[in-house]
Amino acid sequence: MKWIPHQGIYGPIPLVVNTFNVGIGCTIVATIIGVPTAIYLAEFADNRLRNIIKPSLEILTGFPSIILGIVGLTIIVTAITTVAGPPAGGGLLAIWIVVGIMSLPTVATISEDAIRAVPKDLKEASLGLGATRWQTMTRVTVPVASPGILAAILLGMGNAIGETMAAFYISGIQDPSAIATDPIRGVASISVQIAQEAMSETRAMTPYFGLGFLLFFIIGVLNLIIRRLSKEQLAVDPPRNR
Repeated sequence: MKWIPHQGIYGPIPLVVNTFNVGIGCTIVATIIGVPTAIYLAEFADNRLRNIIKPSLEILTGFPSIILGIVGLTIIVTAITTVAGPPAGGGLLAIWIVVGIMSLPTVATISEDAIRAVPKDLKEASLGLGATRWQTMTRVTVPVASPGILAAILLGMGNAIGETMAAFYISGIQDPSAIATDPIRGVASISVQIAQEAMSETRAMTPYFGLGFLLFFIIGVLNLIIRRLSKEQLAVDPPRNR
């Protein structure tokens, strides 16, 4: 399905697929780093180290996305281009890394809160039965906290899907009718395409209101899933036990 606005052809399917390509890849990057970090902070780090690492992660949320986009374009895109050669660089891989790092604080901090919310009685019972600290963490703590961890991952995915300026700055102007399959090539997601059209001279914005609504719908569905998972987490650790 093509996307040719000047011919009246508007096919959102490639943009939707590219949006999920961006969101899933960024979420994988954030999860690979964020969940182990959350487990370490909640179960193994002492308070002094935790009070250093956690605020340092949360500082990332205050960085303007365009600044991280510039850093990604300067460092990550240049590195990918050096390894893979031009015209590679400003593609999916660079966006995955940069936006994944932007989603990292969300995944790490909320996952840590979910792990720390697991009742101590469950951990003590496992240790009392002879399980090691590692066995207790992998077989009791993380499974019980899994609804909260999954909610954190989905929230990070929502942030990645809605990210605009960093992704646009890295990827630049791309063909909106092409589905990105090569991680070192450029990609046009819904948010990037809206930003691209907003900066064009024609500014034929009418079809992009529909894309904006579609993006809003996708993130809304993710938020509903997150709310359901949060209720499951509360069921494990009700307020009266906190």
